[in-house]
Amino acid sequence: MAMNKEQKDSFITILPEGQKCVIQDEAHQSKALVPIQIDMGNSVEAVQVDSGLITGLPEGEPICDNLIYTIKDSSMGLNITWIIELKGTKNSKEAKHSIKQIMSSIRYFQDQVTYPQAFKYVNQRDYVFAAVAGAPDKTLPILNSGEIKALYQKLYAVSGKRKNIKDMFTLFCYICPNRQCKKAEIRGNKPPYSILCYKSHGGYITYPSMLMKLLEGNVKI
Repeated sequence: MAMNKEQKDSFITILPEGQKCVIQDEAHQSKALVPIQIDMGNSVEAVQVDSGLITGLPEGEPICDNLIYTIKDSSMGLNITWIIELKGTKNSKEAKHSIKQIMSSIRYFQDQVTYPQAFKYVNQRDYVFAAVAGAPDKTLPILNSGEIKALYQKLYAVSGKRKNIKDMFTLFCYICPNRQCKKAEIRGNKPPYSILCYKSHGGYITYPSMLMKLLEGNVKI
């Protein structure tokens, strides 16, 4: 995770309001990235999950790369967790694997005995979102609803304000970096939506306001 701001633990970066950062995994030579900018009135933890928050797993055990966790939100008053898998591939088999990684991660977060430090990331959260991120100008394979229905149901179950969620499919999205992107925007005619973004100019994804737009269905076709 390419960040060098205030560190809480070696795998946790504190990001204050207005801060920009690019979530990526250069250590594993992934080209996937997620550029975010923290909304005013917010502060968050950007957490490396794999080999950071969660360690000591058997070799080959699927787990996600990162998450964003709201510490404070004085604008909307929401507690949000956003789980992110950096995939950066056109391979549909690998894209499907990302769903297993996110599902496994949630299971470990909920294991309060083995991973007590991880439990807070899914405990008493208003909304828990997830995303699979691609590499710049690469098309992520779109997964059918049957392949990711269990993930939708899990995200819905751990979201405390689920009564406000009209469509649980809005809790998941694809992150599609594009070098031509001038301003981050949500696209699609139905959920799960895609977020077009890039690490320059206005291409940063505003957190958490853009995630709330997913729930509202505020998109461009």
